[in-house]
Amino acid sequence: MHKTKIDWCDYTWNPVWGCLNSCPYCYARATARRWGLSFEPHWRERNFNRPMPKEPDARIFVNSMSEMAYWKPEWWERVIGRIIENPQHTFIFLTQDPSIYVKWMQLPPRNCWLGATATTQLAVKIAQQTLALMRPEWITFLSIEPILQAIDPAQIDTDAVRWVILAAETGNLADRVVPPLEWIKPFLGLKIPLYMKRNIPWDGPWRKEFPA
Repeated sequence: MHKTKIDWCDYTWNPVWGCLNSCPYCYARATARRWGLSFEPHWRERNFNRPMPKEPDARIFVNSMSEMAYWKPEWWERVIGRIIENPQHTFIFLTQDPSIYVKWMQLPPRNCWLGATATTQLAVKIAQQTLALMRPEWITFLSIEPILQAIDPAQIDTDAVRWVILAAETGNLADRVVPPLEWIKPFLGLKIPLYMKRNIPWDGPWRKEFPA
């Protein structure tokens, strides 16, 4: 369990590392390469066994270094087992393939937040169709990070999605791929909690909200 600089969570917990996608904006693959570690999906027992935070109500991002679409069923079962043992914390999942939540629909405890990465308008539309199947039992959210094109917040289905994270490019492209202000301004009118990360080029009022 590690304290993290990701500002919408308190800790990261990565019992699994790796992904088979090749997203150009992926910081996780770059991190693994820098440390000389494999990025093939694999289980990390030492990470799994790290103690949970002592303070209550910690927000824990479970898979900042992996894509759950490539997790083995036994990995998921072990992770869920520890989450059940720690109902005092919130465990946050994020994937590019939210259909996996439907496959696991009977498994996630209610202290899990289920998110989908969506960087374009089409991706938002596809993701929220699946997230709608998880409501209202779970908190569902969209991570629009990085925002790669103009997205109309009015097209976000607030019956399917309870929270939105909005951010720009990070890593090597942080200063070269900068979203224009006209992509950001419409999100200020969003009727659900919005978390704007500090890497957005923005000088107006900041919204840094969490779902209740």
